[in-house]
Amino acid sequence: MINPNQKACVKKVADQAAMDEMGVLPDYQGYAVHDHWRSDYCYDCSHVLCNAHHLRELLFAEEQHQQQWATKLKACLLDAKEEVDTAIEAGYRSLEAARVTYFDRRYRRVLRTGLAGIPILPRDDTKTRGKVKQHKVKNRHDRLVNHKKEVLAFIYDFSLPFDNNLAERDVRMVKVKQKISGCFRSDQGARVFSRIRGYNSSVRKQGHNAFSALIDAFEGCALTPSANKN
Repeated sequence: MINPNQKACVKKVADQAAMDEMGVLPDYQGYAVHDHWRSDYCYDCSHVLCNAHHLRELLFAEEQHQQQWATKLKACLLDAKEEVDTAIEAGYRSLEAARVTYFDRRYRRVLRTGLAGIPILPRDDTKTRGKVKQHKVKNRHDRLVNHKKEVLAFIYDFSLPFDNNLAERDVRMVKVKQKISGCFRSDQGARVFSRIRGYNSSVRKQGHNAFSALIDAFEGCALTPSANKN
């Protein structure tokens, strides 16, 4: 059975071709936290959307298009994050059902009441084919409505993050490397760089000392990070 999200994958795009070559997502069955790229939805895994990106988009709608619903939704997401963080620090494994329902309803109410204030673009009567063009704020509103489950995943399951900033920090050094030297001098050099960075990142996330892990690697007994450890 085809994942409904895969309907967005109309054709094979360059991003998907690169991710296919990496060999991770094609067989991945866990949760993927991403920025709602069409290529991300081409994979039959569970999807979660990054709320750091949503906060930036909502700020844009608030400041550039005076969308009050965007202000209210930002507050809803940040309040939910604060409550989840507090519960985790206190040792809880989930929010009370009543609080999950509260944030779920608050989220839907903000989007429902904000719809009327979204600008409508003038209709181009010269176009007879294709979809009617919407304002960019309406496109973002539609995404937040249609993907509520992926947006609020962090309140349903504490093992899921609020955003994908951790993953973005992991790839940031690649961009720093490119800015310094302009490029990698060879494919092999890029592979070695990525392997070292990936190893260091994995051992740190799993509570090991990165320096000791590097010494172990040089001595021929590199640590093999667990694939299923949070």
